[in-house]
Amino acid sequence: MKSIFIVNPSAKNHHSLSSWNHFRQTIDIPHEIFVTGHPGDVKNIVSSVVNQSPDDWLLVVGVGGDGTMNSVVSGTIGFDKVVIGYIPSGSGNDFARGYNWPNNKKQAYTLIKEGLKKEDFVTLDSGQFTMSSGPNGHFVNNIGIGFDAEIARKANRSSFKKWLNKWSLGQLIYPILLCKEAFTYKPFSLSIDVDGKEQVFHKVWFVTVSNQPFFGGGMKIAPQACPHDGSLDMTLVHGLSRWKLLLVFLSVFFGKHTAFNEVSTCSGTTMTIRSGQDIPVHADGDTIEELKKGNELKVNVLPLSWKMLNRSGWQKC
Repeated sequence: MKSIFIVNPSAKNHHSLSSWNHFRQTIDIPHEIFVTGHPGDVKNIVSSVVNQSPDDWLLVVGVGGDGTMNSVVSGTIGFDKVVIGYIPSGSGNDFARGYNWPNNKKQAYTLIKEGLKKEDFVTLDSGQFTMSSGPNGHFVNNIGIGFDAEIARKANRSSFKKWLNKWSLGQLIYPILLCKEAFTYKPFSLSIDVDGKEQVFHKVWFVTVSNQPFFGGGMKIAPQACPHDGSLDMTLVHGLSRWKLLLVFLSVFFGKHTAFNEVSTCSGTTMTIRSGQDIPVHADGDTIEELKKGNELKVNVLPLSWKMLNRSGWQKC
């Protein structure tokens, strides 16, 4: 099996590249390295390598954070003989939590080598989104609109996050911004259709559609989400005060927020969201265009659409 490493030099506000340059000296399997400058590069790289040996299996190892793994999974969907591994080098690393990869590079590399020897893979779901008059794409962790997307947008632009990343504390930017934005963000109204059943909600703080449990640097937003059950899990928070919002978020770290009456949850295969105002949207922590007033965000599951190394430590839901 041929192996390639996809490295995102911008992950962890550019601190991942220096740590990768040090770590790469320890790699002792035959491999090629590709440094990407744009998310769309991954599909072109994979397509080029696959075309060289179309009958062989290809291991694609993402080196970066959640945005990197979004690009890697998105770029490998549709290739039957491509399997994914992961070397964590980002800020939030929710991909590592949701798919049970260690945050330590050496431990992750050991699992990759073990998986290569066994040639044992697991096939998993992903999510797909389309926006009317906007971008289309995939997600592997979650997609969110509203308050959480606003936090993601400000976190990605934060100079303080860059400072925290120097000390490997970048994930702290999320609870810091959460406390700040809770007192300024304005809730909104929306309608959401889940598998043909529509509901209208008012004073909505955010909606998150999840493929795995974690977001925001370790918060267990969708405790029951499972990336191979053929469905997506929606979490909607609405109708609560700003102070109670903070209480809900404290409970999210333990997955206990679903006990609140103001937290609505459900699962489905297809979801359509319509808003009465412009709302920020993120996919796997990366900001995409706003959902404009009157437009639709359509989300659906892509069952068993990508393969990951089935290494020791992976537990099915």
